[in-house]
Amino acid sequence: MTPSRRSVQAALAAAALAAACGAPKQSWHEAVQPEVFVEVLPRSAALSVDGTPLGNGARAVPVPDPAHRYLFSASAQGFATAGRAGEGARLAGARIGLVLRPAGFGEARRLELDEPAGLAAAAALLARGGQHQAALEYAERAVELAPDAPLGHRVAGDAALALGRRRRAVHEYSAYLQLAPDAADRDAVERRVEELRGDLVIPGRDP
Repeated sequence: MTPSRRSVQAALAAAALAAACGAPKQSWHEAVQPEVFVEVLPRSAALSVDGTPLGNGARAVPVPDPAHRYLFSASAQGFATAGRAGEGARLAGARIGLVLRPAGFGEARRLELDEPAGLAAAAALLARGGQHQAALEYAERAVELAPDAPLGHRVAGDAALALGRRRRAVHEYSAYLQLAPDAADRDAVERRVEELRGDLVIPGRDP
């Protein structure tokens, strides 16, 4: 490389460095999205941040201060209050879930937004207690996470039927029968499906 060429490259590098140093730095708001999306179960739960009510249901919540520790809380009648906290810098752009524990659901049992077995068990408890809308919401989340697990479909069917959603009930019961062909309650579920839709062919059985 000739000396003149070296001089040109050095001059270009110096110019680039000067431009970088002179460029305005991004603020916290420009560098990241300063909000967190909070999901709740049941979906009607009242959400608050740092004690300030935000309303019912899931929503994006601003977390403008990266150093502040935000405290999120969700509550609903018949459920234990759920809470979660974190610094704005860690929460910005993230999603967090608050799953409320139904009254009577054992404290030792895991209940998280990404844990299908616990969600299905909580849904079954809610259905037995007549909280059918909440039961359907918990069961739907369980089915979304583990579509091959029978219990979520069974509970979703019961809850949908109680809410008058006959077509949804038939769909969920049919999935349950496919996934649990030897279930102890198979005959009872078959009869229920036949009552709802007499022309339905029961999965796994000869027409």
